[in-house]
Amino acid sequence: MFIIYFFYGLFFGGLGLAAYLQYRRGGDLPLSKQLPWLAAFGFTYGAAGWIDMFLTSGVTLDFATLLNIIRIVLQPTSGLLLLIFGWGILTQLTPLPSWTIFIPGVLIVPIAFVITYALTTFITPSPIEIPIDIWSRYLFYLPGSIMAGIGFLRQWRIQGRLGYHDVSSLMLGASLAFLFEAFVVGLIVPAAPYGPASYYNYNRVTYNAFAGEQANLYRLFGLTAWLDYERVLEATGLPIQFWRLVSAIAVTFFVVRGLDVFEATRKRRLIALQTERDRARESALETQIVARQTAESWTAALVSISRRIAELDDVDDILLYIVESARKLLKSNFMGIGILNEEHACLELKWYSNDTSTKIIDSPLMVKNPMVQKAIHSGQSYRSQENEPSEMLEAVCFFEENLANKMAVVPLNLDNASIGAMWIARNGEEPYSETDQIWLECMADQVVIAIKHGLMTSQLQSLSVIEERSRIAREMHDGLAQVLGYLNLQVQTLEALQKQGKEETLLEELKNMRQSIQLAHADVRENILSLRTTLAHEKGLVPAIVEYLDEFSIQTDIKMQFINRAGDELNLSSIAEVQLVCILQEALTNIRKHAKASQVNVSISEENRMESDYIKVSILDDGVGFTLSESKRSFGLQTMHERAHSVNGSLVVKSSPGKGTHVWCKLPCLHQEKLRKKSILLP
Repeated sequence: MFIIYFFYGLFFGGLGLAAYLQYRRGGDLPLSKQLPWLAAFGFTYGAAGWIDMFLTSGVTLDFATLLNIIRIVLQPTSGLLLLIFGWGILTQLTPLPSWTIFIPGVLIVPIAFVITYALTTFITPSPIEIPIDIWSRYLFYLPGSIMAGIGFLRQWRIQGRLGYHDVSSLMLGASLAFLFEAFVVGLIVPAAPYGPASYYNYNRVTYNAFAGEQANLYRLFGLTAWLDYERVLEATGLPIQFWRLVSAIAVTFFVVRGLDVFEATRKRRLIALQTERDRARESALETQIVARQTAESWTAALVSISRRIAELDDVDDILLYIVESARKLLKSNFMGIGILNEEHACLELKWYSNDTSTKIIDSPLMVKNPMVQKAIHSGQSYRSQENEPSEMLEAVCFFEENLANKMAVVPLNLDNASIGAMWIARNGEEPYSETDQIWLECMADQVVIAIKHGLMTSQLQSLSVIEERSRIAREMHDGLAQVLGYLNLQVQTLEALQKQGKEETLLEELKNMRQSIQLAHADVRENILSLRTTLAHEKGLVPAIVEYLDEFSIQTDIKMQFINRAGDELNLSSIAEVQLVCILQEALTNIRKHAKASQVNVSISEENRMESDYIKVSILDDGVGFTLSESKRSFGLQTMHERAHSVNGSLVVKSSPGKGTHVWCKLPCLHQEKLRKKSILLP
């Protein structure tokens, strides 16, 4: 018996240690919450087994009495811990069926009866150890082991359904081990006058302890019981302690292995979660890549539109590019831009793009869609929702065979007033998202900017025409008109001289008149040359300058030398190019009229700085020069300064009598890559 009790305590102590170590590892499995009760049960029940070992080893009577007292405490305590563990295994791992809610009510009466009956046994004249041992087994060990067995049995079925056959096999083994434990530990007790261990011929005997062995401790009755220690020995030839050892080995083996498998299951779940997380990350990464590509596509489209607007492309071309790009980016079948007519009474479709074409509509085409009309009147964007009424999607797609079932519309607001609307439509199942609406609003802003820029360009052209007309009128007044007035007076003078017979004086006046006529003719030819150069939009800037200098040299007999160090294409805005030509013309006009120069050197170079780049134009003549403070050219010089400053440039004039004149002009380059520029029609 010593060896049996030793291994009995060893196995249950090992069970408690394994449960405790597994609990220390942590985990989110439901079984982890029940491990403290299992560990406490294993430690207390193993300690009770080792107390039985010491009692069988022949200890002194005093020490045996102390051990008996400790065992009296450990016996019901371990049974209660097993009961709590069994209840947790049965109810906490997986939810019980709904009908089990009636079990406590059904069992309350028999349980109360059994407990009352158990309490009465403590009044019977017998040692207290006997009823404590028996009823702790009946009331704690038996139901606790049964509930644990049933709980593991349910886990066997659940794990089998999940496909974890290794786990389910161990759960079945643990279930059978606990049920066997319920039989050999909870149901088989020493012979007693109650319960399954009751007898027929009860004879009270004197209590004697035989070598501290617990079985002989209960020999107080005449044994005619049908389920007690003696019956097991008679039936199997082996004492009940042996079968309890077998039960301890089975429970420890299957539960400890089950704990390991639960850890493996936890790792398996972690791997599955890791895989799912990686899959989610890949999906999120793919979504980010798609979103980035979409954003890049939209950014490229917006940059291209802004560049076209900055280059003063035709407004119709810009708007056609917008509707085509937006339709493709928003995966739509149709996109249109409508503008209110002059009376603001109806909306007319002007630009559209569908799957087959992108065009401008010359003849009026009325748009009567209610969502478009609502957007114009309210000034707010709209998107069609699910189950949108069919009448809300009518008259929205033009030159399309299929009817639209999804659409979005954005009003076009210019200076806080609606001028039209922009809308998209498709005949697919996927509705337009809020992000699509935001992108559409961005495109609508570009449409408004393009229209406004076109209006501003027209205004600038009108102002430029007015300014150029004023310049021509001023030059005609200063030149041709004065010459004609002078000639009128001279003709009268010639008549008087002819009547007076003063032929020499007459010839001298004719000579002066001829010089004035030549000067007026030169002014007219220069004005014509200036207009031709300013209006030359089919040529590049540099070729236009070269042609102008060549013709100027022919007309004035002034030798011209041109040096270009900046390349054939100057990185200037269109307005800056026009101002550069006008400054050059004004400087050469001053040279022709006042400098009496024989040679002029014109050079163009590019000046690089850390902050920005400049185009530098130098005009140097070998004329008579002048004093800046006393110059009669102040009006022309002031005009040149104003032209340079209007495009954020600068102009410097250096001159002194007898040393010629040097004019420097610096104009800022565009803050972007060098692109081919178109000359602008600016009279």
